[in-house]
Amino acid sequence: MTLIGGKVKQMEVNISLKNGYKVESLNINNVEKVLSLCEKCSDFYMLHDGILPTIEEAEDIFTSLPPNNTYDDKYVLGIYNLDKELVGLIETVKNYPVIDSWIIGMMCIEPNERSNGLGKTAHDAVKEWVKSLGAKSLRLGAIEENVKGIKFWSSLGYKKIKEVSKDYEKKTHIVYVMVMDL
Repeated sequence: MTLIGGKVKQMEVNISLKNGYKVESLNINNVEKVLSLCEKCSDFYMLHDGILPTIEEAEDIFTSLPPNNTYDDKYVLGIYNLDKELVGLIETVKNYPVIDSWIIGMMCIEPNERSNGLGKTAHDAVKEWVKSLGAKSLRLGAIEENVKGIKFWSSLGYKKIKEVSKDYEKKTHIVYVMVMDL
């Protein structure tokens, strides 16, 4: 992503999935669609933050950065179904916390699209894409209470390397830091 005229502009990504779905770049102009998706994924927000998603949280998906990273390091990718509807997203940042390590800051799938392999298919495609860009590992944080999420990430090959306590909007969680070597 780059800032152009004060606005965030995403580098273009377009990945076809084997199920006919697509993973494509999103940008700040898609914030209303992202908010709608986040509202459909309110179960995650309630578990994670203890509040329903707002427009500010949707904007944050595009604008928040880890320390020492720039918008050129950040990719917000939409998962689209056959009807070209946004049904999921993956937010990732390269070179965090170290060079050649990418972090998945968020991945959400609309509830009626879950448990059908879409998450795994989209993750696998993004994993191959980041590998092609030089990534050596993928990292993420999963809150301890998100038992289904931890099971999902573990099934993909992520390993817990440590636990940290983190304050969120209305809750404090133990976060499992999980890594997958590529």
